[in-house]
Amino acid sequence: MSTSKPSPDAGLLAEAKRIAQQFDLSPDDIARAADYCLGQVRNGLEHHGATQIPSFVTKIPNGSERGIFLAVDLGGTHCRVCSVDLHGDSTYTLIQTKHVIPRALKVNASHKPLFAFVADKIADFLSQHPEADVESVEGKVLHRDDYRKLGFTFSFTYESHSLSSGTMLQWDKGWDIADALGRDPCEMLQKAIDDLELPVLVSAMTSDSVGTLMARAYTSPWSSSTLVGAVFGTGTNAAYVERLENVRKLHAHDGCRTRRPGDLMVMNTEWGAWIDDDNTIVPITPYDTQLDLASANPTRQILEKLTSGMYLGELARLAALELYRTQRFDMVVQDGSPLYVDEGVDSSFLSVMAEDGDESLTESRRHIAEVLGAQGVSVHDALALRLISTAVVRRAARLAGVATAAIVLQSGRLDAIDPACKGTESVYREQELTERRTSWSWAPSSVWTAVRRAFKYVFCCFAADDSDAAPPSQNGPRRADGCDTIDIGIEGSLFEFHPTFEKEMRRALQQVPGIGLDGERRIKIGLAKDGSSLGAALVAQSVQ
Repeated sequence: MSTSKPSPDAGLLAEAKRIAQQFDLSPDDIARAADYCLGQVRNGLEHHGATQIPSFVTKIPNGSERGIFLAVDLGGTHCRVCSVDLHGDSTYTLIQTKHVIPRALKVNASHKPLFAFVADKIADFLSQHPEADVESVEGKVLHRDDYRKLGFTFSFTYESHSLSSGTMLQWDKGWDIADALGRDPCEMLQKAIDDLELPVLVSAMTSDSVGTLMARAYTSPWSSSTLVGAVFGTGTNAAYVERLENVRKLHAHDGCRTRRPGDLMVMNTEWGAWIDDDNTIVPITPYDTQLDLASANPTRQILEKLTSGMYLGELARLAALELYRTQRFDMVVQDGSPLYVDEGVDSSFLSVMAEDGDESLTESRRHIAEVLGAQGVSVHDALALRLISTAVVRRAARLAGVATAAIVLQSGRLDAIDPACKGTESVYREQELTERRTSWSWAPSSVWTAVRRAFKYVFCCFAADDSDAAPPSQNGPRRADGCDTIDIGIEGSLFEFHPTFEKEMRRALQQVPGIGLDGERRIKIGLAKDGSSLGAALVAQSVQ
């Protein structure tokens, strides 16, 4: 009697499942990580450090704010220069230019080339959009108080001393400009602006997450106050609204000695570093260790490396490379393929794999062939790579849910559950706030999608790298939401474009003791459109 041998395809998928399982988080893992993160939140309110940084933003927008403000958003990949016209009815008009930051400016011995680059882009913007400049009167000398106010979103770790001053603490996202450490980012930018004699005053500095919180609070259609603003894009971070009385490390600060009950402080969590001190909190794979050791900041920003778009493509590449070396694939990948190149696979690859619902995985196979330079990609090859990419994103999203859960628990807003809320449906991303954006770099999953995106690219986004003028936002009156809901705004391509990210976030929230199914249903999550740009303008508005 003969026994049949397992097919090569079965061996491939079994090995892919083995690798994918290393990224799994059990309910116990999620509960333990959430409890640890909650401890980090509370410890950071007591002690100064690189997390739980007070932003000195103490006023949350309600949609009535007005005025024209400039904003600069300096992120991990791009620099955006914008003018924002706040209409006072939760709507706004945004004009922006977007510029790729050269690698030579991100890793440099001096900070001056970077900030000179930003100042040059501000000058270019004002020359192209004179309506954003201050009105000059012949014969009148402009004083600093007359300058156009600019809000500066600085997406790296710094300690705030006030709304318009801070100290640079550390770089991440692959950046390394040593002589900027210990300096004030506002001063560095203002000096570069003054060198060009521009009538612009850097009046406020904020993180990308604080900006996202402010933007969501201004535009939210709900009457409930926004609790969290989070970013899941190139990097990750979150800000939330804390009671000032709980920020004990500020009690001796001059501006906080006269605090009153009900006073607030927006906290910049810098949660990417929450688990740096204990690598046993969540299971760490060999691919995580390999990525961390090759990074610009080994042993730091570990949570960010497990959850943000800058790293997920590389984690999937490392895992796929190990699988490919087992020689079980049908496809053939030549030397020089991005599969063999550090950071050769972008995180958008994971979204394409997740979006393909065709049984033959036609789009996935085409994309694998295109991105990896592979030949003869079979359905089983695509299935194996999808198992890995799904596992990488699932863990990232669940850790995002864990970190969010810690803030929700700290807020105490779930302490009193309205019985009427039990059994209601989860409130997924608010479609009435903004349509899900498309991006040319995210591959289409069908011919019709390709046509649609091509149309939008040609007719709507032709000048995206030079000028992107957004029409006025369109929000209706705010609505009563009942059920003591918790409103969360999120910005970033990973959250916006990956089809299962929010679902997996919510699954983690459900598994956290103290939240569960009933608590998760009370959480509204909405896309915070233009979070960093609009948010920076709102912070600048708050200091008038």
